[in-house]
Amino acid sequence: VSTQSTGSSGINAEYGMGDSGEFMVTSIDYGVAHPPGYPLFTTMAALATHLIPFGSRAWRVSLLSVLFGALCNVTVYYIVSRLGRNSIVGFLTAGWVGFSRLFWMWSIQGEIFSLNNFFCAFIMLRAFYFESSSKQDMLREAKLSALTCGLSLANQHTSVLFIVPFALRVAYKVVLVERHSLKDAVIVALYGLSGMLWYLQLPISYFFFTPRVSWGEFGTIGDFLQHMLRLDYGSSFKLVAGDTKSTFLSNFLAFVKDSSAELSIASWFLCAFLFYSVYVSSSRLLKSTVAVLSAMLMCYFAVFCSLANIEDPVGLNRGVLERFWMQPSIGLIILSGLGLCKVLLYLSEKVHPLLKHRVLQLSVAVLIVSAQIKRNYQENNESDNYYGYHYAQSILPLLPNNSIVLTGGDLPTNVFRYHTICEQMRPDVHVMDMQFMSAGWFEHVLAPTTFAPVTVPGVYRPFADGKLKSGQYNLKMFLDENVDRFAIFICNAVRVDEVSHKQDYYMIPYRSCKRFYRKADIGNPVEYIEQTPRMRLDEWPMPDMRQYEDRTWEFALKVIYLKSLAEKGVTLWYEAVTNQQNRRYLLEHGLKFLEEGIEELERAISEGGWKRMTGNMSTITWARTWALLYGPEIHGRRGWQPGGAVAQLEACGRKYWGIFAEWGTTLKDTDPSSRKQDASSS
Repeated sequence: VSTQSTGSSGINAEYGMGDSGEFMVTSIDYGVAHPPGYPLFTTMAALATHLIPFGSRAWRVSLLSVLFGALCNVTVYYIVSRLGRNSIVGFLTAGWVGFSRLFWMWSIQGEIFSLNNFFCAFIMLRAFYFESSSKQDMLREAKLSALTCGLSLANQHTSVLFIVPFALRVAYKVVLVERHSLKDAVIVALYGLSGMLWYLQLPISYFFFTPRVSWGEFGTIGDFLQHMLRLDYGSSFKLVAGDTKSTFLSNFLAFVKDSSAELSIASWFLCAFLFYSVYVSSSRLLKSTVAVLSAMLMCYFAVFCSLANIEDPVGLNRGVLERFWMQPSIGLIILSGLGLCKVLLYLSEKVHPLLKHRVLQLSVAVLIVSAQIKRNYQENNESDNYYGYHYAQSILPLLPNNSIVLTGGDLPTNVFRYHTICEQMRPDVHVMDMQFMSAGWFEHVLAPTTFAPVTVPGVYRPFADGKLKSGQYNLKMFLDENVDRFAIFICNAVRVDEVSHKQDYYMIPYRSCKRFYRKADIGNPVEYIEQTPRMRLDEWPMPDMRQYEDRTWEFALKVIYLKSLAEKGVTLWYEAVTNQQNRRYLLEHGLKFLEEGIEELERAISEGGWKRMTGNMSTITWARTWALLYGPEIHGRRGWQPGGAVAQLEACGRKYWGIFAEWGTTLKDTDPSSRKQDASSS
């Protein structure tokens, strides 16, 4: 009741951005989410949106996550209370983990992690029941455990790392120790497979529904297995597609560091004391249960820490990695809770019997849990978080009718999808994810239905015309086919290696996005740049960089806003490189646009966000802006005239940004974007 009520009070006012927007959208039309599809959560989210009669769709799905977070805490409480024989320590353990920053954060968002936490805790509870079952009940417990494991796999694949050692233990006791027949073992396995029948949602969605957003095609067994087994990512435990690598040691040390910060370093010492107590204990139930739980943790560390392929866990990558630390943290906190039970028992015998007093223990437990709530409530109170709505509101209502918005990355894609589909904010706008467009199934699944008015000439590839194969197209070809019929915008989606459009199209900043114009149609782009809507940061409340760390989507959104302030100015400066006749005019107007954003930039720096923001950038746009604006500020910005922009840029570039020392002078003859620049040195 405590976790449910406290969590409900801080539910995201909208949704937590990231993947949660995708789950909201797919649940409406019974679509398929990204690999492996998460069919159990998608179905439950669909039920929540249709059965809960109040609140926004996002709020309803988030409430579902709060419920599973509360059930996870109840399960932790029950395990520690029963096995440790101390309900107060069970309360303390459940409250400590349930109100920790990480668990709390993911229990108030419409994401799959809260449900996965519950299942992993429940698998541990099933392990306790199995170990304590009699010979007559063992087969029944094995069947229920197998069903639980199958349902868990229908939600999140990482639970298999808890399931494997538990399954080996069940097979050993059922077949080898108790001598049950092979038929019984097969029946137990079928119970597990029955839980995974939820994956039939993938082909059912493909053949019988027409969702507006859905991943993949499932016409063959191979297509089904590719999606279900996450083969596009390489394996179920690779967190990003590609060949990036990390080491077991770096990932394990990251877990030790994060778990020590989240759950206290004392949890490791309590686990060590538990292992000693188990070693000298005569309780077979305690020994066998702790052995199984420990095997689950060791299996998780051995496999996940070896295969998780986030090479440099900073910024959003750190946020991606840390959410997978919740599963082993459940095992760690249960073991440490049992260790605390043993510590209290030992101290009450060796130091003072008062330590066994229930009122004293309960008073201390309530104080500790209350302190944990106070410590993390402010950070996890998202009841006034409308930043996703503000982001959509700053772009979508201003677009011409039936516009195309090309997106890249979870943030703009899921924000715009959610609001156009779930909240009916500009449902006429076509939000096209360029990651989808690069998949072979897109032209067969979504292009003929969701994007029927748009011409999709094959499979998108960011190659020059001469390198394209039959059935492939680049950005220029897509624009050529559609720009005469649609206003086309792009938000955070142009790949570094995509240059096909640059010769024939302008990309004019349009708030935090850009609009494509054919160069032959508009001639001088300056008038269009000056007339298009500029991002005004006083229109909407912006995320405070002191509240949100760089691993959050709110921080990433603030970076998008800040970057948009420089886009008009930088675009004019780029144009000055090739426009000999109007160079001075372009430079001075570009400087004007850059200076307009200086107040918000200074605010971001005062919030302490600049140091973290520079590591988050995928371009050097803001490095240029920093050199342009703040180099002169340090030298004495008073009296600095726009007319001397080139000289000023060169001077501050030499002092603060080595790569701009040359850039400042080569404005006269060379486009700096053609140079290979070392972003790390900047």
